Amino acid sequence: MKRYVWAVIVVLIAVSGIVYGYLGNKRPMVSVVMLTYKRADILPNAIESILAQTYQDFEFIILNDGSPDNTDEVVAAYDDPRIRYYKNKQNKGIAYSRNRAASSARGKYIMIMDDDDISLPERMQKQVAFLESHPEITVVAGQIEGLSRVPETHDDIASGLIQYNNFGNANIMYRADFARQHNIKYKADIEYGEDWYFWLQMLFAKAHFAGIKDEVTLRNPHTPKHYRVDVEHLNNQVRQYVGSFFSPSAPDAFYEADACGKLRMIALKNIFSKEYQQNLFKANSCAEPD
Repeated sequence: MKRYVWAVIVVLIAVSGIVYGYLGNKRPMVSVVMLTYKRADILPNAIESILAQTYQDFEFIILNDGSPDNTDEVVAAYDDPRIRYYKNKQNKGIAYSRNRAASSARGKYIMIMDDDDISLPERMQKQVAFLESHPEITVVAGQIEGLSRVPETHDDIASGLIQYNNFGNANIMYRADFARQHNIKYKADIEYGEDWYFWLQMLFAKAHFAGIKDEVTLRNPHTPKHYRVDVEHLNNQVRQYVGSFFSPSAPDAFYEADACGKLRMIALKNIFSKEYQQNLFKANSCAEPD
C-alpha cells in the first residue's frame, strides 16, 4: 500500500512538473517589441504603459541598442517575469535591432512599441480582439494622438503606402507567422524609413491591412527634437526603394511613368480590390490592362 501511495505521489509530481513547464513555456498571445537607445529618463513611462494593459497575455521584449546611459538599471527595476531584456554590445541601428527583437518573439501577434510613446490601457485588448475576429487581416493599426488618421480599409492604406508612409509604427500589431513565412525583415541599409519599407514588403507579399477608429498611442511631447525623423528626407530616401517592387531592374521607371503607367504597374501586383482598382483607372481616365 505504501509503495502504491508513493508511486501515485511520484506520478503527480511528474505531471505537475510537466504542466508547470507547459504553462511556463506556453506561447503568449502577444509579443510587445520595444527598442530603446539613450532614453533612460523617459523609458519608465513607456514600460509602465505596457505593464498596465488591460490585456495581460503577453511577453515584453525590450532591446537596448547599446545605450551608454543607465537603461540597464531602469529596466531591472521592473520585477516582472514577462519582461525579456536584451542588449547590443554596441549601437547597431534600428533595422538590425528590430530584426533581432522580432526573431526572439514567441507571440502569435507582434505589437510594436516605441520607447518615447505611451500605449493606452486598452490598446492591446482592442488590437487582439480585432485580429482574432478578422482572420483575413494581417496587420492592424490604431490611431496616434495628434497625427493624421490612419485609413480603415486595406485599399486606402495600400494606396497611401505606395505614395508615403501613412501607417505609423508604434500603433501597429501584426501576425508574426506571416512575416516569418515570407522572410520579411527590416532593411539594414535604409537610413530612415525602415518601417515604411517593412510595410511595403508586407503589402507586396499580399498582407491585408486595416485600421481601427480608436486612439491607441500617445506621443511623448517632451521627446527632444533630434530623436524625431526628418519626414521629407525619409520619404525621398524610401521612394528610391519603392520602385524596385514594380521594376527591379529599373526602379526609376515607376516614378518616371505617368499616372496611367503607374496604375498599370500597380495592377499587375494585385494589391487592391478589383472594384477599387477599376475606380482608380476611371478617376484617372486610364484604360485598364487586358
